[in-house]
Amino acid sequence: MKINRYKSLRTQTFLAGTLGYALYYVCRLSMGVMKQPLIDAGLLNATQLGVIGACLYWAYAVGKLVNGFLADSSNIKRFMSIGLLISSVVNLCMGVIGASAVDAGFSSAFIFVVFAIVWGINGWAQSMGAPAAIVGLSRWYPLSIRGTFYGFFSASHNIGEGLSFIFVGSIVASFGWKWGFFGAALAGILGVVLILLFLHDTPESKGLKPIEVLSGEMTEEALAAQRQKYASDKAGQRLRTRQMQRKVLRNPGVWILALSSAFMYMSRYAINEWGTIYLQEAHGYNLAEAAALIGINPI
Repeated sequence: MKINRYKSLRTQTFLAGTLGYALYYVCRLSMGVMKQPLIDAGLLNATQLGVIGACLYWAYAVGKLVNGFLADSSNIKRFMSIGLLISSVVNLCMGVIGASAVDAGFSSAFIFVVFAIVWGINGWAQSMGAPAAIVGLSRWYPLSIRGTFYGFFSASHNIGEGLSFIFVGSIVASFGWKWGFFGAALAGILGVVLILLFLHDTPESKGLKPIEVLSGEMTEEALAAQRQKYASDKAGQRLRTRQMQRKVLRNPGVWILALSSAFMYMSRYAINEWGTIYLQEAHGYNLAEAAALIGINPI
């Protein structure tokens, strides 16, 4: 009975982490769909939009390093839901600020500074998603199948990107750019509810044994001895986590992977952030068509 409950809860955690992170993407890529409407409205130019986007990604890069470590010793349900909630609020604020700026006649320079700051906050919030979801996989799936489910989880990027362009693009084409931010915020709130209901912190938090014991990788006695080695109190467990994190940072392979990933992100987000406006300006597609075509890439 407990094994069945464990498998049910781990499936819920996997699906909530995967779909929740997909909805993170809707809140991250919303502006990529709205560049041309923002330029047409006279609020910002392409250079300013590029800098605003860079604020998100630099904050995201630093935040992913920091929050990756913090998630190791956090309640992942709270951690992931807070990040998506902040991102949803930021998208809502962007829509409100943009609409107010049009009505009040604020200068482009003022709008640029405000958008850059707010979108940078979104970048930090966005960096709280993947670490929590991946820590969830390590807490609920044994080593023997963890890599397989990490591969499945990686589809969340593609699901989220496809949703961003098709969903947000349709909203913006139908109701205007402000509603694109509001639609993204609504998608984010849906993700928060999903995470709160179905993402579970650890097997122990649900009255089950640790994953090492549930999977048969270790006996309860061996696990207890291992934990005793690093002290049974929380301070000892935190010390063990920090020791493992320092080993990761000293591994040159990790930095090679990080650098290669950074270059991959450049080419990937060049398409995500500028593909829609490129198709509009260079090839004459309307917004809905351009967003749908870019949405084909991740699908």
